[in-house]
Amino acid sequence: MKNLVRLFIVAWLAPILFFGCGGDKKLVGDYITNGVEVSYAPAVGKTIYLRSDTDDHTEFTKSGYHESTLSKSTAYEAFTVNSVANDTTSVTYRFLYDETGIFKDSGYELVDEESELIGQALTIVVGPDGKLVDWSGLEDLEPDESGIDRGEMMASNYASIFFDHFPTEPIKVGSVWERVNSMDVSTKDGDMHQQTTKTYTVVDFVERDGYPCVKCKIKIVIDNTGEGVFEAEGKMYDYYNEGRGEGNGIVYFAFEAGHPVYSTFNWIVEFKITSVEQETQEENVFTYFQDQKVSYSLVDESDVPE
Repeated sequence: MKNLVRLFIVAWLAPILFFGCGGDKKLVGDYITNGVEVSYAPAVGKTIYLRSDTDDHTEFTKSGYHESTLSKSTAYEAFTVNSVANDTTSVTYRFLYDETGIFKDSGYELVDEESELIGQALTIVVGPDGKLVDWSGLEDLEPDESGIDRGEMMASNYASIFFDHFPTEPIKVGSVWERVNSMDVSTKDGDMHQQTTKTYTVVDFVERDGYPCVKCKIKIVIDNTGEGVFEAEGKMYDYYNEGRGEGNGIVYFAFEAGHPVYSTFNWIVEFKITSVEQETQEENVFTYFQDQKVSYSLVDESDVPE
């Protein structure tokens, strides 16, 4: 069950990779009064490179057992806009490098095991309403022990959380829009439902690292529920889960270049699974808490470690 919890938390949070750099320079002109159409179209055929830096604090509790982990990670990936046509946008993420360290009593220690995502790619096709239309890639990513297709879940979460959604009409300061995505996941033990609500608010038009950008506040809320039956040590259990995550961030999107330039995000998620032994009706509760801070920056290809 612990691995089941971790899968949903990581699937929610790992895809949220945002971009980070330094100071705003306010734009002047027609942007303020007339707004601007924002799309990935100007970047079709282009690949950009991104570095993420993440601080992650997790707490896991089960039947008197408590585990606390503090980690830092740095990752690089390539982001390519394949096409913008017929009201859909196709993009590909290639996972290039990942270095993670954990703080222990003896100090900071790097994790020796390389992420299984390195060298793989994920392509998603997203509709104008933010829904995942199609996906491919991640051929070497095996289903987890509960039977969840991790590739499918990762694709859905990238489409609903990581990918930035913009309306087709021009946006200006004060514009607000929302994207809601729902996902049903079946496992060998039961079913889970996840709903992601992402709300954007335009706060300004600024220059960032030489790019004219629309600056948006983002709020993300994820609600997760589910139930099922599992067997452990010859006993049968019913389980019920509920989780909620809330986060706030800032995204700078270069509307002339058609790609993101800078983002930051703070995130807190709490998750609980209640299991009930069918014969005795004895109840156990598993809880998971995560506080994550992420920054992501646009980098040159030459900056990506080999």
